[in-house]
Amino acid sequence: MTPAFRIEADGTDIGATIGDRLLAITLADEEGMKADRVDIEVDDRDSRLELPQHGARLDIALGFRETGLIPMGSWTVDMTSGEGPAQTVRIAGHAADMAATIRAPRSRAWEDVTLADIVHSIAADAGLTPVVGDSIADTAWSYLAQRAESDLHFLTRICRPLDATAKPVAGTLTALRRGEGKNAVGDDIPAAPILRAGLSSWRWTFPDRGTYASVLARWQDLAAGQTRTVVAGDGEPQLELRPTYDSEAEAARAAQAALDRAARGNAQLTLQLAGFAPALFAGGVIETPDLRPGLTGQWYLTRVEHRLDAGGLRTSCDAERQRPEGETT
Repeated sequence: MTPAFRIEADGTDIGATIGDRLLAITLADEEGMKADRVDIEVDDRDSRLELPQHGARLDIALGFRETGLIPMGSWTVDMTSGEGPAQTVRIAGHAADMAATIRAPRSRAWEDVTLADIVHSIAADAGLTPVVGDSIADTAWSYLAQRAESDLHFLTRICRPLDATAKPVAGTLTALRRGEGKNAVGDDIPAAPILRAGLSSWRWTFPDRGTYASVLARWQDLAAGQTRTVVAGDGEPQLELRPTYDSEAEAARAAQAALDRAARGNAQLTLQLAGFAPALFAGGVIETPDLRPGLTGQWYLTRVEHRLDAGGLRTSCDAERQRPEGETT
């Protein structure tokens, strides 16, 4: 099949302008606070290429002439660059959902709120639709201070101890526990099967099992005037978290999340698909049933990249998971 693309800049199709000048389009879908990125490389052989203005909105679709194009999202141009003597121009941008309001520093206090309350408030300010995972929506705080940090940084900070990520995507502001298996609008999604026949290459790494057997976190007991500890897990080695938390509940959540991250992160998988898989996204789940026994099962996607160039249209991804007890490679 013949790869095809469509790029609109502020609603105007610039495909005819780029024409046969296009060298590559790379779309990177990142987990959590990292903004999704686009990078477009174009032949600028006569220096006459008219570039989109800084701040222009790019709507991009990828696919094949024979089967049609699939909308891949919207980006805001934040950088153009070039190089020579083989003159090329690069147009780069971040996800259009990363509005200035959600990235601007601000200070305020949050009292007697749940995570759902915070996400709904920040989403309303940014003109986004809130999506909060059921397993963390009711997490509550008596007091939180947001000091000269953006709404997205603040939300990411309070989600981390819950082993969750926050991200603006597809017109929504999502806060989901990692590996929860939800799409951008909060619906459950099945794991996408990735078969050996659909791969051009793969690479896996299993570091030593059990980086940490337990995690210790401290919290300030103001009533007693003492610093107390909570422990998630059991045994050695033990990780001690640096922050001192405001309550026992916060400390316990942070310790458990750190233990979960240490366990899940002890296996990494990088896949280069033989073709285009537009349904894959960072935060989603894949299943690898036939690579080898130690790789069988479900994996959590941390990064997905779609690239169109002279070699065709292909998808690659990075994933991680906890190695199940008793599983070997």
